[in-house]
Amino acid sequence: MKNFADRKFTLLNYMCDIAFNFYETNDLEHMCALESRMCGNYKTEEQKEWLERFSEVWDKVEQREVNR
Repeated sequence: MKNFADRKFTLLNYMCDIAFNFYETNDLEHMCALESRMCGNYKTEEQKEWLERFSEVWDKVEQREVNR
């Protein structure tokens, strides 16, 4: 994981790294993807769609962790 190399690798940590990169690259305020969608923390329709897809994947990864 590029931004959080000191943490143990897990899918959730990897997803956090991906989200961090998204917010940095797009110069957006850092917050959870769901909150970003709800409060309009995006500048383009493509960013909104990315957040929607990311949230769907996040839910699946989170459910996988819960079911372990």
